[in-house]
Amino acid sequence: MVRYCLRKFLSGVILIAFLFLSGNPSATASQFTKKLDNDTKIMPPGFIVATWSEIPKFKKGTVVTLNMYGEVLEGTLADDVNLPYETGTTQNVVKPTAMSYAPPPILFMPTYVDPMPKNRLLPFKGGTKVIFNDRGEAINGTLNGSDHNIVLNATNHIGVSGGEISFHQNGIPARCTLADNSYFRPVGWSQILTENITDITAYSGFIEFMAGKPVLLNEKGEVIKGTLNKDTKLRSLRTFLIGNFEIETKAFEAGTEVEFDEKGIAAKVSK
Repeated sequence: MVRYCLRKFLSGVILIAFLFLSGNPSATASQFTKKLDNDTKIMPPGFIVATWSEIPKFKKGTVVTLNMYGEVLEGTLADDVNLPYETGTTQNVVKPTAMSYAPPPILFMPTYVDPMPKNRLLPFKGGTKVIFNDRGEAINGTLNGSDHNIVLNATNHIGVSGGEISFHQNGIPARCTLADNSYFRPVGWSQILTENITDITAYSGFIEFMAGKPVLLNEKGEVIKGTLNKDTKLRSLRTFLIGNFEIETKAFEAGTEVEFDEKGIAAKVSK
């Protein structure tokens, strides 16, 4: 009897594997792709319970990537759907970016995402591709609508609007579109601690970036690329005719898109 039940169980496993893997030349031991003949609801990894409305539906005629259990890792959504997004892991201390020039005293700024369980959902847009991590959290996709709030921890949150979004593994957004004019520190902010202080503001390296524009962040939440919302003083390279250059502090107008290098210098500027 035990042998009979074992044979039935193994036959079932083999049948499921055959149904998923047959006709999929791109199948591997860990994941494979499948073209959908119909709009199909497929469960991402990591779920132990879900309602019907919480299961994402993927679009007919598109290709999904599935893991060895048939859970979806990547695919094109058929409809708008609220999905959990990258929660990340706690970083107690993040070392500052290495600098090859003489810096001021190094400041250790802890950067982390609160790991406590929450019902963290964002609305992802139908007809666009979404990618999940092995916990079933969306790590790359396109948001629908506007004014969504990403809570990082008790102190920090980011307002985001519709558009492409992706996350670092620690839960900090890597790319998003800002819903509000927002103050961030750029890469190399310790070099501009006082440049933008006024009689009524003292933000110690924070500068304001424009709502409705995309922003790129590193894993510490520092801006790599964004659009200035106010006239702002930044470090820039001044080049001479003979090919030499020096670092200077220069004022850039509001609306200027700035990309910072690893030393916090405004390396690429456009408006």
